[in-house]
Amino acid sequence: MKLFKLWKFLAVLFLIILIQSCGQSDELLNIDANYPTTYKKLNATTLIQMQKAFAKDNPYLNTTITDFGFCGSSENDISKPFPSRIPDLTKTEAINAVKSFISQNTTILGVNKLENVTLIRIDSFTIYDGSVKWNISSGTQKMNGLEVFDTYLNFSLTNRKMTYCYGNWYPYIYIPASFTVNEARAKTILLNKVVYLSDISGSPIPMTITAKSLVTAEFSNLIVPLKTADKIELHVVWAVNIPEVFYVIYLDVMTGQIIGGYPTIIS
Repeated sequence: MKLFKLWKFLAVLFLIILIQSCGQSDELLNIDANYPTTYKKLNATTLIQMQKAFAKDNPYLNTTITDFGFCGSSENDISKPFPSRIPDLTKTEAINAVKSFISQNTTILGVNKLENVTLIRIDSFTIYDGSVKWNISSGTQKMNGLEVFDTYLNFSLTNRKMTYCYGNWYPYIYIPASFTVNEARAKTILLNKVVYLSDISGSPIPMTITAKSLVTAEFSNLIVPLKTADKIELHVVWAVNIPEVFYVIYLDVMTGQIIGGYPTIIS
C-alpha cells in the first residue's frame, strides 16, 4: 500500500482527519493481554552504547540508532568522512553488500530472516567525484500475510561503503488468533461517524458514514505502528475503504477503536 508515512497520517498535515467517535462497549476492552505488541524507548545508557558501537563499525554511515533501537536519523547525527574513490560496485556486488549489511545488523533492522527481504528498488547514478552511488530499498514487511504499514529498509552505498541506512521492520508482531471485531461489528461502530475532508482553502468538509455508504465498503487487514514519545504499538486493524465518503478508516480489530485513516481524494 502506497500511503502517507505514519507520522504524516497521524498529524494529517493539510488534510484534516477528524473522526467523531464515542466510547466502545466494555466487551471490546476485554482483549488479549499480549496485544498490542509494544516496543519501548531504550534507556539513555543503552542507547548511547549502541550508537557508539554502531558508529565504530560503520565509520562512513551518516545515520545512527534511534530511541527505539532501530536504524535511522537522530538529532545528534554528525557528518561522517566521505569514502575514498575506489573501483565502483557492480549491481550484483551492491546487492550482495546490502544483504551482508542486513545479516550483520539484524537487531537494528528488525529482520529475522534475510530471505524474507525482497529488494524492490535498485538504482544507481554518478555523483560529483565520478563514482557510482547505489540506492537500494526493500519491499514492505509482511507478518502472517499482513502488510505492516510504513515499514521499509533504505540503503545507500558510495565507493563501496555504506553511507546511509534508514527504516526498519519489526522482529516480532503478535497477531491474535481471533478478532473481537468482525466486519459486521466494524460497520456498526462506523455507522453515523463523521470524517472530514478539506476543500482547496483548507476548510473542513464533513462526510457522514451512512448504512448505504457501508454497503460498498471494502475491508482488508493491516498492521499499523502507532508511535508515541516512549513506545511503538503495533495494532492489527480493519482498513475500511468507504468510497462514498472518500475515506479509508483504520479500526482496531480487538478494541474497536478508530486509530486513524486518510482521505482517498486530494482537494
